[in-house]
Order: sequence, then structure tokens, then C-alpha cells
Amino acid sequence: MKYVLTGSLGNISKPVAEKLISAGHHVTVISRKSDKTGQIESLGATAAIGSVEDVEFLTNTFTGADAVYTMVPPHFGATDWKKYIAGIGENYAAAIMNSGVKNVVNLSSIGAHMPEGCGPVSGLHFVEKALNDLEGVNVRHLRPGFSIPIL
Repeated sequence: MKYVLTGSLGNISKPVAEKLISAGHHVTVISRKSDKTGQIESLGATAAIGSVEDVEFLTNTFTGADAVYTMVPPHFGATDWKKYIAGIGENYAAAIMNSGVKNVVNLSSIGAHMPEGCGPVSGLHFVEKALNDLEGVNVRHLRPGFSIPIL
């Protein structure tokens, strides 16, 4: 099967990529940093370098995939976190619809059921809604605890 993973070589995406590759699947890993290409390819995956803010890039990368794993990468420069997070969810939904992907695993968070009152996590409510509104797409949301690294 063919999988596309967002989240570059993060704490979840890298181990998932390793497991899928070891099971014989074709894996594409999305990263916004071109300097990650070598590390991604050394795992046996294909690197797709671009931004989750670019629907055309996402659509092209998702096309032909059996399933995608979505997560919203942090953007510490965003002035409105909830709006940024919700916007990435809309981008994913548009790319999934445009590419014909039928299976999605989405990293969300505890508290994403609340549109207000959970700080940035409430933005994930809108990601889940955008994905849930897709017709004919199997979506599974994972809701582990959410933490923001302290810089």
C-alpha cells in the first residue's frame, strides 16, 4: 500500500514510517525542510518537500495514496493559533477531496471536541470537523494529550 505521512521526522511520524517501510509499504514523508531529504530517504521513504499551507502541493502529494496521516505542525510565529490550525485542517480536507484519498488518520488531541475553551487545542476541533465533513472518506482521529514545548 501507499501511505503519505505529514509531520516530517517527528516523534510520531518517524516511527510510523519505519514500521510501514519494514512491512513493505511505500511511504512518502512530507517535510517543509529540504535538509531533511537525506534522512527521509535513508529510512527508505520518498521525501516530499513543501508546505501544508499549499493545497496544490498537498493534493499532488496525496494523489495515488491509499491512506494519509495528518497532523498540524506547530507554527510558533502564528498570531492566531486557532485560525492557523483550522486553516491547515481546511487545506488537508481540500487536498484529500481533490486527490481521492479514502483513508485518513488524523492526529488530534484531548479537548478537540470543544470549539472554545481549550486554547490552541480548540483549533483541532475545526480540523476534525473539516475532515469529518468529507463524504466517502474513512477518518480516524487520535486524541492523545496535547502539549506545547516551552521555549
